[in-house]
Amino acid sequence: FTSVASYVQALGGSKSFVITKVLIANNGVAAVKAIRSIRRWAYEVFGDERAIQFVVMATPEDLRANAEYIRMGDVIIDVPGGSNNHNYANVTLIVELARLHGVHAVWAGWGHASENP
Repeated sequence: FTSVASYVQALGGSKSFVITKVLIANNGVAAVKAIRSIRRWAYEVFGDERAIQFVVMATPEDLRANAEYIRMGDVIIDVPGGSNNHNYANVTLIVELARLHGVHAVWAGWGHASENP
């Protein structure tokens, strides 16, 4: 396959809805594993590990820690620090960021917002 769109079409999916931009609404190991897995799949299927773009949320604490998932992101969004109710578990914020950045999907991972849909 040459693109995500050609892959979706070949499998009978809708050409009008193709996921190529994902908001990672999590941090740490969860985010790293998700990005690595999807990039590995994209490379195996399309020969391009960047076929899916990742928008990552980053708190001041994560930025100070130089978190690996932030370095892996294509777009970095600064979000409030502190408890996860202000960032990774804040579903209203996540939806607002998804709309603002035009993502096609949100990956909430485990913990945080995934436990507070």
